[in-house]
Amino acid sequence: MPSDKDKGNAISINGSDAKKHKKNGKGFGWVLGVIILIILSLLLVLPVTAFGGGSSSVVFGSYNGEKIELAYGNYFFNQVNSLMASNPQNMLGAYLQAFNLTVYKTALDQLADQVGYMPTDKAVDDVIVNGGGFVNEDGQYDSSLYAALSDVEKAAVRQNITDTLPAQTVLNDIATVKVSDAEREYSLAINDTVRDFEYITVDYRSYPDADAVAYAEANPSLFETVGLSMVTAATEDEAKQILADINAGMRTFEDAAASSIDPAASAGGAVGDVFFYQAGNYLSNEADSEAVFAAEQGTLAGPFQTWYGWSVFRIDTAAHAADLADEEVLDSVKSYISANDAETMDAFVKAEADEVYQAAQADFSGAAESAGLAVSTAGPASPNPAASQFVIGLEYTDASGLLRSAAAADSGYYGLLYSAEEGTVLEPHQAGANTYIIARPLAPSADNSLMTSYMDSFYTSFMPQLVMNDLQNAVLGSDLFENRFFEVYFANSGN
Repeated sequence: MPSDKDKGNAISINGSDAKKHKKNGKGFGWVLGVIILIILSLLLVLPVTAFGGGSSSVVFGSYNGEKIELAYGNYFFNQVNSLMASNPQNMLGAYLQAFNLTVYKTALDQLADQVGYMPTDKAVDDVIVNGGGFVNEDGQYDSSLYAALSDVEKAAVRQNITDTLPAQTVLNDIATVKVSDAEREYSLAINDTVRDFEYITVDYRSYPDADAVAYAEANPSLFETVGLSMVTAATEDEAKQILADINAGMRTFEDAAASSIDPAASAGGAVGDVFFYQAGNYLSNEADSEAVFAAEQGTLAGPFQTWYGWSVFRIDTAAHAADLADEEVLDSVKSYISANDAETMDAFVKAEADEVYQAAQADFSGAAESAGLAVSTAGPASPNPAASQFVIGLEYTDASGLLRSAAAADSGYYGLLYSAEEGTVLEPHQAGANTYIIARPLAPSADNSLMTSYMDSFYTSFMPQLVMNDLQNAVLGSDLFENRFFEVYFANSGN
């Protein structure tokens, strides 16, 4: 059974072509194959190339001993032309996508050679009629469109189809392999084990307010607060000009903020209240942070180098001591302790979690309420440690996400969630830095029959995509693949 862990997109192609071929009502594998053909058959686009060195070909690598090269009129060349025609601004992207497609086609051609496949004239005719390259406004094949081509153009179309049919045929065969009933039933049977869960989260926010206040009072400079707005330019000279214009009354701060290159631009330059310990998120030099915090209300400071460029700051509220009666301020203090004194914070949170755990044995919800904590719910969910998309697990039903991430990080804990007796309150489990969860598995609130029915259909229809993903990843990740794309591209493009 192919792996469903890798769900990266298949090599993308021009979306308008894909829509066009869906009208033909062919199967999934046929459509994928025809899409590759249609990219190849866009022959009337003028050649576009970044390579002006006069070489007859440029080799970008190899697959299983066969060169992956760009040469006039070959598959790689035609791919570049068609991709550049749809997006002429993205030359590097066009070359990289064309390169990957060429590697993929080369691998498929080699598979076709192994079985001795040779395209017939009838097969080529079928592609011309059914491939979607010569259709009228109703999406139907129009022979007059093909007849209007010159003999040279017709020969080019037929040759390109002939060159691509072996890869397409292999692709069709692989994508249309029937999924066995036993395989599908086995995958779906995993959904038969279902549980609900509820859990209490204990984290840095449980740290006592009094202790947080004491910490802030012992370190007042860290939590000193200033209200700021900012305007940022790419260079120091530009920032100096902005400052001079504002001081001369030639423009307002808000006008300058409209063209600022930092995230505050969308809020008219407003940053809001910033603690001193947070100033490093903006200013790259501590001395500049001190200058901003020393400035008077209503004045401008800077320009200073920041992580966004060169910034001029407006002091909307002069620096002042933090309001430790404000819940948001206290939350910031606790967050700072958690990040900068993790050992102290973790010791407290673990002890608090142990206390809540003991109380939860008798009254789960009551224990959470007494500690001022919320109870999160998850489920119904089936065990899904491999994160298969065909199993309705915690990744779909845990809105808060902590139980899901804790289980995914610890297979033993994952197993305990499903092996423990329903209603058992499990011991506190670490679910991140200074964070513990106390979980209780429950009987499912609903069965999974509806979702299982949906997954039955989904499994059958989506399996070809997984097969294609596996094939693509196998080719591009193969030891047989020598990839020198970026080295060769930049050596030859003059960039």
